[in-house]
Amino acid sequence: MLTIENLTIGYAGKMILNELNITIAKGKITALIGPNGCGKSTLLKTIAGSLKPAKGKVSLAGQDLSKLSHKSRAKLLSILPQSPITPEGISVRQLVSCGRNPYLSHWGGLSQQDRDAVQAALVDTGLCDLADRSVDSLSGGQRQRVWIAMVLAQDTDYILLDEPTTYLDLTYQIELMEMMRKMNRQGKTLVVVLHDLNQACRYCDHLVVMKKGKIIVQDEPHKIFTSKLLKDVFALNAMIITDPIANKPMCIPL
Repeated sequence: MLTIENLTIGYAGKMILNELNITIAKGKITALIGPNGCGKSTLLKTIAGSLKPAKGKVSLAGQDLSKLSHKSRAKLLSILPQSPITPEGISVRQLVSCGRNPYLSHWGGLSQQDRDAVQAALVDTGLCDLADRSVDSLSGGQRQRVWIAMVLAQDTDYILLDEPTTYLDLTYQIELMEMMRKMNRQGKTLVVVLHDLNQACRYCDHLVVMKKGKIIVQDEPHKIFTSKLLKDVFALNAMIITDPIANKPMCIPL
């Protein structure tokens, strides 16, 4: 299990996360939800090791991840940040190959195992026909698929996604969420920051609800997704009904 214990972090004297305690169940999809500015992205970056906490720790199978080298940690956890910057002129295959960086020898060349992992990621994301295209020439949805393929090529058991559907139209949003579900079926544990509450309930096994740097509640969607929660956390007046397709709770704003 991935565990976050008493995690506290702040910037310039301002507290962002305050003594968070979370257990991420292996083999599940966990969504981090909450109002803008509540600390969701900060939490994800801290789990990935991009930010150092003032207090507390992140552990995987009882091992403190802060004790690991960046390369060793990158073999356990991969992260797709918000709005990643694409290097100019890079091809789809080249960008996906960057996911293999934690495994490269000092000589820097890709092994056959690396090339096989890259090809498998291209296949899984339906990008084989675009492999030699410049990433800059692709649509927003296609570019996001390339970044997902890079994460898949990294081949970690835990995948962190920070608002992966932002700026995508509905068709690409659903495509990406289905891709996320496919990764989970392949044995990956996912932690994803989402703004669409109904997508979080429909596609995720577990919700971690945040507000002002604290955990309000965490559990399965059907246990905690209530009108009262939406009012208290999001200041949203809504009724909860059952999604007739997914049999999960969904909200209808009033």
